[in-house]
Amino acid sequence: MSGPARQVLGWRVWRLHDGGLHSLVADYRWGPGENQARCLAPGRPACLDPPGRHCHCGFWAAWSPRRALTRTCATVEPPWQVLGLVAAWGAVVPHGAEGFRAERAALRCLFTDRPWSWRPPPRTGAARSEWDALRSVAADHAVPLVSVANAVSLGLLGGAGLPEERIAEAASLRWA
Repeated sequence: MSGPARQVLGWRVWRLHDGGLHSLVADYRWGPGENQARCLAPGRPACLDPPGRHCHCGFWAAWSPRRALTRTCATVEPPWQVLGLVAAWGAVVPHGAEGFRAERAALRCLFTDRPWSWRPPPRTGAARSEWDALRSVAADHAVPLVSVANAVSLGLLGGAGLPEERIAEAASLRWA
């Protein structure tokens, strides 16, 4: 997947719904490859160049996996929530200390880990169809679908350019 040489990497969570990745807070479905932000602010004129400095538009991502997971809600299941790694570029603005908002972004990796309170068995009924949907989304986006532990051991996170402290943080997370 191409992108400019100057990228930042971040973690985020999506809802897996209707065979795609949907934002948790905005009405947006991520497409394969490059996604370009547009302002979705309700009730006021849209920003001309997202991410707006006085708006919350743009593709949000957290610097750390732990911070990204704080944005989730176990009561939303289903649709299923999925952790992933994104690359972002173009205009990138800080979003507090937690992360950033960006003009352009692309998915780089999806994770099979389930940090929520329960994990559906992957070989039965509706839970199996969710796993099949996750595999299908990873294939559509042409990205790896791995556990965080495998991403660490295979060097995927380091190869993507994540700093060592973020790789260590991801490796230390306890998954359900």
